[in-house]
Amino acid sequence: MTLNAIDSKLSPMINSKNFSNLMLICLLGYAILKYASRTYGDIFQSFLVFGSILAIYVERKKIFKDKMLISLFLALIIQVLSWVNATIQIPQLAQAIPEFGQLGNLFFFIFIAYWLKARTTSVYLLWFSMLIGFILSFYLHSDNFLDDLIRGANGFRIDFNVNNAQHPALWSGLAFLLLSYFIIKYFYLAIQTNKTIKYLTLTFGLMLINLFFIFVIFATQTRQVFLGLMISCIFAPFIYSFLQKNQPSLKLTLPIIFVSVLALIAMTNISTLEERTSTESSTYQKLLMGDIDNIPYDSSGIRINIWYEAYGWIQERPILGSGQDIRDDVILLSKRIPENIRTTINHLHNSFIEVTLSYGIIGLALILFMFYWLLHSTSKLVPLGQFNEIRLIALLFLIYWFVVNNFESYLFSTTGLLVHNIMFGSIYTFYLTEQLKNKENETAI
Repeated sequence: MTLNAIDSKLSPMINSKNFSNLMLICLLGYAILKYASRTYGDIFQSFLVFGSILAIYVERKKIFKDKMLISLFLALIIQVLSWVNATIQIPQLAQAIPEFGQLGNLFFFIFIAYWLKARTTSVYLLWFSMLIGFILSFYLHSDNFLDDLIRGANGFRIDFNVNNAQHPALWSGLAFLLLSYFIIKYFYLAIQTNKTIKYLTLTFGLMLINLFFIFVIFATQTRQVFLGLMISCIFAPFIYSFLQKNQPSLKLTLPIIFVSVLALIAMTNISTLEERTSTESSTYQKLLMGDIDNIPYDSSGIRINIWYEAYGWIQERPILGSGQDIRDDVILLSKRIPENIRTTINHLHNSFIEVTLSYGIIGLALILFMFYWLLHSTSKLVPLGQFNEIRLIALLFLIYWFVVNNFESYLFSTTGLLVHNIMFGSIYTFYLTEQLKNKENETAI
């Protein structure tokens, strides 16, 4: 059978409405169940991958020029080069064969972007499904969900058995950003349109959901999430004003400023975080003095000591890194880090340091390009002068995502990959879909 014959059979199926809807159902199932019920989530993901491979084959003449897909191929090459470098320089620590999942998994969002087809309704539905998945994960993984809520309300740090407290905090921080945006948007529409009841009902419903995630943010007591949200909230009014090329509406700007200020006041007056930070004051003092060898191994001190240890390895192999999963050896082989830390910590608490350690400056440059290109892809989504909603959400998300990944290796955890791929995919879909349409029109001409 010739390629043209295969194309003639596959193309109508891939481009059919029924197949697209099936892939959208798989997307929603992936978002809801990927962590809540891994077995069923993986089934949805497997169907999604299979359908996407067929779609990429059908679209091969157009999609292979996409910069994100090119970046995926470069990521695979970088992982091979890093493995070769490790086998030459540190053969006793190098893996037997190269693995492609660590960087490759970060580009799963291309499949998500393709099947969302730049449909705003589908994007909203995916975001809402993701939030449902967060709550379902809390409920199913917790030994006693109600008891966890009570303990959190009484000042104890909780995690619902979702890895550790930093992971439900990550999810809840993202939920807060998305829900706060839509609460402000629907409240504004309730004032501006004749559908007041509809939009007020939506506003009230989203506020109730947001209150739950705000509670989880406070109950998980995770400082990098508070820091990420604080920086996002500080920039939110300025980003909105910048994106609103025409004169920004005061009816929309004031609620954004109000929510941002309220969030900042709340975050800067949390007794549990103040206590944790004050107990680590000596850590910060020794860091500022450059006394790295005497930094205590408290929460912040563990990070600083591990980063310092990784820095030595990065200096030895700065271009291509030391290979995948070398982070374990950095910690286990350290002569500085106490044994109790070496046996309990197996990652560097920083995604960007982990990338540089494993894949060198080249690997880090690729990841930073991925961040840049996602933001760049949103620059021309709407006519000049109109408000660019997706660009605003992209900016707030990327600020938050960049900050939290400097203090935890979310890019290489299941919880973080879920966030990364859904958010990147739902933002990139508008650019990818437009580019494929443009190339199809060029071919037709």
